[in-house]
Amino acid sequence: MNKWYRFTMIAVGIAVIVVAVRTCQSSRDTLESIQNQENAGQSNPELTLKDVTLEQPDDNGGLLWRVKAEEATYSPDRRLASLKSPEGELFQDGKLLYEVKADQGEIRENGESIFLQGNIVAVSPDNQVTLRGNSLEWTPEEDLLLVRDNISGDHPQLKAAAQEARLFNRTQRLELLRGVMATTQQEPWIGFESETLIWLLDEEKLETDMPLQVEQYVAKDDSTVTDRLIGRQGEFDLIEQRATLRQQVQLNALEIPLQTNSDIAVWDTVDSTVVIDTPVQIQYPRRKITANANQARLNLNTEILVLNGSVRSVDQERQSLLIADQLTWNIETQDVEGQGNVSYRQQDPAATVNGDRAVGNLDEQTVLVTGRNVVTEIVPSELQ
Repeated sequence: MNKWYRFTMIAVGIAVIVVAVRTCQSSRDTLESIQNQENAGQSNPELTLKDVTLEQPDDNGGLLWRVKAEEATYSPDRRLASLKSPEGELFQDGKLLYEVKADQGEIRENGESIFLQGNIVAVSPDNQVTLRGNSLEWTPEEDLLLVRDNISGDHPQLKAAAQEARLFNRTQRLELLRGVMATTQQEPWIGFESETLIWLLDEEKLETDMPLQVEQYVAKDDSTVTDRLIGRQGEFDLIEQRATLRQQVQLNALEIPLQTNSDIAVWDTVDSTVVIDTPVQIQYPRRKITANANQARLNLNTEILVLNGSVRSVDQERQSLLIADQLTWNIETQDVEGQGNVSYRQQDPAATVNGDRAVGNLDEQTVLVTGRNVVTEIVPSELQ
């Protein structure tokens, strides 16, 4: 190799070294400049990722959430990520709690909460609850899954609609708020209305301290109401299919028709019985009959009403009064039977009869009172 070539190669080598040193120096200056800008409070540009999977660990190193999205755009401070078509899984103590998807969403506060919007679907595999709405917020520290705006929920036992739903996993508690309407998913077909309805998932029970309306329908696809129970608060056992309502309770047996008013009523929708263990008032408008007693039991199928304790029955059409310790009234046949300290009074013809037992028929307008060695039959003058 000649001297000129060697010199040329040496010169080229020196030039390359100089350029490399200057390039490194320039890169170092640029990096220092960026770091200085960050230290001075200037933010980085947004970062956008396509077809991305994001994960967040919990304090123990387990998975807190995993979200897939068509697109994720991070804010300059990296504390907020906007998601397009997110679909993910939410965990607690390493266990899958919810499967969620939406049109769009955000991961906030460095992953401490997730907010989703548009066509929300949230599924809880363990308790078989599916919630739908227009916005969702998951706050792991509060153990709260919050779904808002035109909520609908499905479960093998119940389907519901509301404006807001709050699901707490640790206590297995689902709170439905504002304009709550729910119906059972199996026979008997029962509907519920309230401003607040608490669903205790483990106990399979509904409860509320707000006014509650419970109705029975003819069939799944026929919302004609046959019976209705209203109270200031109450609960419903989804296993026993039994409603217990308290405070200013009113029963409307619409097919009989009959109305009761009391401070408590227990409605067994399977047996079609209503038990009232507090003072009760009965109204039977078809015959203008009212009655009062200390307790009552009504079979909605057989239409047999049993009143116990200080029974007073007033027939306004006949202007008659029947008093007894117990009164059994077959509303379908209009047969009545009073037992214990019976007293019957009527105005036309004027009469008062006392005895131990009374039987009669309201349609036939006859009453037979027996006891104390006296048997008296009263027949209205128009039938003589």
